[in-house]
Amino acid sequence: MKIRDRLVDLGYWLGWNTLWTLPSKFTRFLFDLIAKVSWKRHGRGIKQLELNLGRVLGVSPESEQIRILSLRVMRSYMRYYWETFQLSRLTKQEVVQGVTAINASGLSRSLENGGAILTLPHSGNWDLAGAWAASYFGSLCTVAERLRPEGVFQKFLKMRTDLGIQLMPLTGDGGTYEYLRSHVTDGRLVALLGDRDVAKSGMSNEFFGHRASLPIGAALLAIDTGRPLFTCATHYDGSQLVITFDDEIVFPRQPVVGRDRLRLAQEVTALIARNFETHIAAHPENWHQLQPVWNDLSQDSKDKS
Repeated sequence: MKIRDRLVDLGYWLGWNTLWTLPSKFTRFLFDLIAKVSWKRHGRGIKQLELNLGRVLGVSPESEQIRILSLRVMRSYMRYYWETFQLSRLTKQEVVQGVTAINASGLSRSLENGGAILTLPHSGNWDLAGAWAASYFGSLCTVAERLRPEGVFQKFLKMRTDLGIQLMPLTGDGGTYEYLRSHVTDGRLVALLGDRDVAKSGMSNEFFGHRASLPIGAALLAIDTGRPLFTCATHYDGSQLVITFDDEIVFPRQPVVGRDRLRLAQEVTALIARNFETHIAAHPENWHQLQPVWNDLSQDSKDKS
């Protein structure tokens, strides 16, 4: 294992095993300080974040408005880590008490008659939202982006499974879609992050007025299983995590195959993207997107030019 990987492993181990033993005010202060230091260094990830935020708000990524906003995002992002490191030690009651859900009744009713699909962006705290959903809805299945080093990834897997979340590592080796589809047909809730094409298998769609490759997995699951599809997003409101659910996405439910199936998946994903736009624009300070989303908006490309 590389020295850098060992240090990352150690950092995560300390987070999961020591944070809960220290005063909460101190650890919150520490993570907030990490956010401020990272933001002040203005590295590649922060610059990419500012490019993304500039596109969302339609202003220059070099403006003072975006610079201030990116600090708020980093503080929100470090809060996500602070909470996530302690999630496995929370009781179900503590998880439920820390979340406020809005408009969840539609999804609840759908799950009374079978499985359902839920997709959301990288905002707020999706791990806390997942723990709440697993408890509230009675099931939650998802996939996990494989992280490096392996020790960190395995710890994240254990943390999520301990919270009642069933998941499969996203490896790109196949079998993932069949795994998710079987959970939907068995009557469970499948939730997928949908604002970045991690698996590199998405399709081009308009997102905040520009073309981006977005995942189509959620749309395909809804098309192939005939089960309801919902979107939601999370944001922080004081001490609470707020999960706002949207109404079911309505689209033609005729049997489709081949190119027609992919075309319909692209159209459904466009509806998903519109809901994401509404949530992200309402709470841009909670959108933790430090990676490229649009092909024409990459900090790596700017560095090379």
